[in-house]
Amino acid sequence: MLVGRDEEAAALRSWARAGRSTVLVAPRRFGKTSLLNRVQADAERIDRMPVILVDLYELASTSDLVIRLERAWARHVPGRLRGRLAKALAGTELGLNVMGTGFQMRLADRPQTPPLPALHALLALPDQLAGKGSRVLVVFDEFQSIGAVNGAEGLVRTYVQAQRDTASYLFCGSQPSMMARIFGDQSRPFYGQAQRFELGRLNVGVLTPWVSDAFEEAGRRGCVPTIATLMDRAEGHPQRSMLLAHLLWQRVTPGQRPSDDVVDIVAADALAAVSAEIVAMLDVLPTAEKKTLRAIAEYGTPLSSRALRDLNLLKASAQSAGAALIERALVERTADGWRIVDPLTARWLRARYPTRPG
Repeated sequence: MLVGRDEEAAALRSWARAGRSTVLVAPRRFGKTSLLNRVQADAERIDRMPVILVDLYELASTSDLVIRLERAWARHVPGRLRGRLAKALAGTELGLNVMGTGFQMRLADRPQTPPLPALHALLALPDQLAGKGSRVLVVFDEFQSIGAVNGAEGLVRTYVQAQRDTASYLFCGSQPSMMARIFGDQSRPFYGQAQRFELGRLNVGVLTPWVSDAFEEAGRRGCVPTIATLMDRAEGHPQRSMLLAHLLWQRVTPGQRPSDDVVDIVAADALAAVSAEIVAMLDVLPTAEKKTLRAIAEYGTPLSSRALRDLNLLKASAQSAGAALIERALVERTADGWRIVDPLTARWLRARYPTRPG
């Protein structure tokens, strides 16, 4: 269920109808995929605009890109256009088909098959499927992975630029710094080619009554104050809000009021649930970044004299590590200073490695 993203979904559809290319940026677990699914459903139902979702996560090669594109078109093209798609793919004589298995089968039979002709054919599909006065919306998810395939970035850009009348493009990524380089570096093909759309945190004021209503309708009454406290602790982080609501649901019996200590119980459940993933995340961080993350969790900044002293950090090291953590989308800068993107990670660090009394 998508909560609190109506304005974002409407804006992305509006930009697509206007033919804009858009860069959608959000940290992992911010509900990007759910938002894209909503945009896809509404664009087809309301705008009669097909939306082709192409997942580029861990893209490995040109052949891999061809397979991803073929599967995306086969899976997402609406029924009213499947006949036209089948005809367009059959006309290429490259082994592509609407089942999304054609090029993969071709490679199995003929491993030396060059993938580039098939890639050109797939990138050209919007021109063949968009009707007069209509367009196709092509969504590239985890677009930062395109850099792993030599020449793919420039080739995709060539088709994007040529299809202004038939297609709109939405480029999504969960690594903001890498996406910023793709679209902000003058030496890169996509420099200045798309407008940035940053997906922020959920509005707690919208989320809290929605979750409360769901509990009330299911007979789990008397939870409104508890839900408000937990949603505040989630700080608008979409997945963490969902996790805390889920854990509360498990702790509340229908028809009975929650216990006075249920917030503490759910908080402990949540830290236990995320502990393994936080440990795995910390294991790959350099020591300076680990210390800086702890300093931000404990003091709100890695640059205070006490944080530097208590964690044995040099100011230059803390500044460099802070920039690296922002690039990893683990930390963000706000008007109030520094903040760990995941509030449960911040709480876990404070509980596991306290440096201040109390």
